[in-house]
Amino acid sequence: MKKRKIHSRATAAILAVCLCFSIQASATEADLKKQQKETQRQLDEINSQMKTIESQQKAVLAEIDSLGSELMELVMNLEILAGDLELKQEELEQAEADYEAAKKREEEQYEAMKLRIQYIYEEGEADYLTMFLEASSFADFLNRQEYANEIHKQDREMLTAYQETKAQVAELRDQLEQEKLELETLQAEYEEEKASVESTLAQKKAQEADYENQLANAQAKAREYKNKIKEQTAQLKKLEAERRKKEAAAAAAAAAANNSNNGATGTITGGAGSAGNSDSGGSGSSGGGGGSVSGGGSSTGSAIANFALQYVGRPYVSGGTSLTNGADCSGFTQAVYRNFGISIPRTSDAQGHAGREVSYSEAQAGDIIYYGGHVGIYLGGGRIVHASTPATGIKTENALYRSIRSVRRYY
Repeated sequence: MKKRKIHSRATAAILAVCLCFSIQASATEADLKKQQKETQRQLDEINSQMKTIESQQKAVLAEIDSLGSELMELVMNLEILAGDLELKQEELEQAEADYEAAKKREEEQYEAMKLRIQYIYEEGEADYLTMFLEASSFADFLNRQEYANEIHKQDREMLTAYQETKAQVAELRDQLEQEKLELETLQAEYEEEKASVESTLAQKKAQEADYENQLANAQAKAREYKNKIKEQTAQLKKLEAERRKKEAAAAAAAAAANNSNNGATGTITGGAGSAGNSDSGGSGSSGGGGGSVSGGGSSTGSAIANFALQYVGRPYVSGGTSLTNGADCSGFTQAVYRNFGISIPRTSDAQGHAGREVSYSEAQAGDIIYYGGHVGIYLGGGRIVHASTPATGIKTENALYRSIRSVRRYY
């Protein structure tokens, strides 16, 4: 009886040790699983951050592409404008030379007339007496006098013609100077816009580089979390294997103690069965673990051109779209077309690439003439109406005052 009690106590002690180890091992595994769950949460969070950064970076790259295209268009427009300015300067120099030549011819004619008039006054009656004495007849005398008067008349006509030529050349020179000033104003606007786009582009590139750094840091952090999860998973597997090994050793010891107790099989067997249930439960707990309009063309185009002419003299307002209060070049054309229920893009460059392209030789009243960064409405007869500059407002102009990039038709 005493021996049976001793064996029963030994078996109970072994089972108690086995149970305590199982509880301790489970607690360690539970802590590690909790840590792994927190690491997974951090990984999910950093993955979400990376998606946000990638989305923001993609948007900035799209802006960079758009700004790059805009900058290329501005550079192209500036190159074309520089060529137009060079040609305008040559025309202006030629007009200046023509003006000086006309002025000189006028002055020479004026001086010649003064000399002849002075001669007439100085010679007076003697000159007429000489003409009379030298004449073969009275009729010859009258013919000579008429010839002298004809010379005076021709002098006056020549002087008048030279004066008119000088005035015309002066008017052309003034017009060319005004056109050159408008081109220089437009060039300054393009340069300012180019500088603004370049500044914005530099900012966007810096922003994209910052996103790239953020993404690289986030990717490095994500790799750290993934490696940590792998390490935690390996530790969990190791702990589970050790727990199973020790539980199996404890169960074997309990079974041996049970076999050595000859008289208390039922009690020990019950204890072993209890230990077996504990092992099963422990194993299960380790599982589980995310001007005017020329004829020709369509009636709509002519109506558009005539309507646009009503607003000649209205002011030029940068960014404006009002026909009465002021508009810029593309705002003016858009507002005119809107009156006829025709929708066209807002900017000059967009208007110069949309619609249907026609050649200048096929241009009709109402078509859009695109110069590269500037637009006007064709009136026919080689004329346009456009919102020119803040200094001149809405006015008519020679359609070929600048190089034409394209002619677009929207009706």
